[in-house]
This record gives sequence, C-alpha cells and structure tokens, in this order.
Amino acid sequence: MTTTPPPPPPADPTDTGPLTSTDHRAFAFLGHVNSSLRQCLCTLARHGVALRRDAPERARLLLDTVRPWPLYKGGQFLFDLMEWEDLMVDGDPPPLMSNERIVAACTLPVQLIAATATEEVPTVAKLVPGQRTTAALDLPLRLLATTARSTLLGAAQDITDLLGPRAAPDDGDGYATDPEPVTDDTGTELPPLEAGFYLYEDIALGALSVLGPLLADHAPTDPAPSAPLTTPVPTPDGP
Repeated sequence: MTTTPPPPPPADPTDTGPLTSTDHRAFAFLGHVNSSLRQCLCTLARHGVALRRDAPERARLLLDTVRPWPLYKGGQFLFDLMEWEDLMVDGDPPPLMSNERIVAACTLPVQLIAATATEEVPTVAKLVPGQRTTAALDLPLRLLATTARSTLLGAAQDITDLLGPRAAPDDGDGYATDPEPVTDDTGTELPPLEAGFYLYEDIALGALSVLGPLLADHAPTDPAPSAPLTTPVPTPDGP
C-alpha cells in the first residue's frame, strides 16, 4: 500500500531564501564600500588628468620619482589583479568625492607609517622570550628596522621636495617667483575620466596632488645639511 506524501507547507511571503537578514545587511555594507572606493578612485584619476594637462613637467617628475618604488609597483599589481579599471568605468561616472573626505580617510594610515618611520623600534628582547632566540634575532631585526626607516624617510623627503613649490624664472627684478599651485577644489570643473593606459598613473598623480599637503606635514625634518665626505686638500703654491 502506497502513501501519498503530505503537500509542502505554503510559502512564507516574507521568506527571502537561504540568505538571512544579516547577509543582506552585510552585502549592503560591502556595496557601500565598493561605491565609495569607485568614487574615490575616479575622483583621484580626474585630478591626475587635470595635473597631467595643466602641469605636464611636474606630472612627469612625480611619476619618474615613484615608478621605481615597490609601493607604486605593488599598487599597479593590485590594480590589475582586482580589475579596478572595470569597477571605475562600469556605468555612469560617480560624483566627485571631496578632498577633505579623501584626506580624512588617509590621515590615520599616514600617521601610523610616519610613527613607524621616526620612532625607535622596540628590540626583539621585549618581544621574544629566551636569551638565545633574542641574541640570534636582535641584530638582523635591528638592521631591517634601520633599513626600512631610512627607506621611508628618504622616500618621504623625495616626495616632499617634489610636492613643494619649485622655483620659476626670474620676474625681472632678480627674484624667482613660485608657480601658481594647481587647484584641488572639487568645486572647479575637473576633466572627465580617461580609461586606458594612463588610468593607474592618473590615480597616482591624483593621490599625490590631493594628499600632498598631508604627506608633507609628516615629512622628516632635516636639522642640518650633511657634511661633505672628504675635506678638500689644499694645493701647494706654485713657484
């Protein structure tokens, strides 16, 4: 004798499937992160296009300086790996993000990097128990910390020199005049986004333009110029 299975229960009109309300709220947050990231990247790229258009020599010098740095190369790798170009150019252009918001989002990371580059790194004796382990690791870690600190200080000084005002030709009275700064007011009209080969470079230029004052504020101070390595030897007087 066969039995008929009972009918399935009626569908709940409030049922959203296997996803829970927490899932939907998590996706809403992640979607907001994607939108903010797209807005920030597109804004920086448009600032970069403006810098490349209005100050081509400065843009070239900035890119020539940062291209050898691992941070720039790593950013290029992540940009391609994560396909951020597709994120940026997919759909209508987003509204500009204010410079204040971009700077505020980057202030804490810059402060942490500046603190790491300028403060004394604790020795491994405070981190690893055991005298033998400490003796084996202390010197290599101190050398790595010193190298990292020197690299960060040098990079910060290089970028500060480039972002600072550059001397212009004489104004006729024997004095050099500073060039007009490139405006970063989002109220001004920025050129449209240019997808393609220059997109990542434009983001880097835009980041240097918008974040330049923040980076310069955390640059190391050089108390005195370094002394020459050798002292000139006076030549003997002739006959």
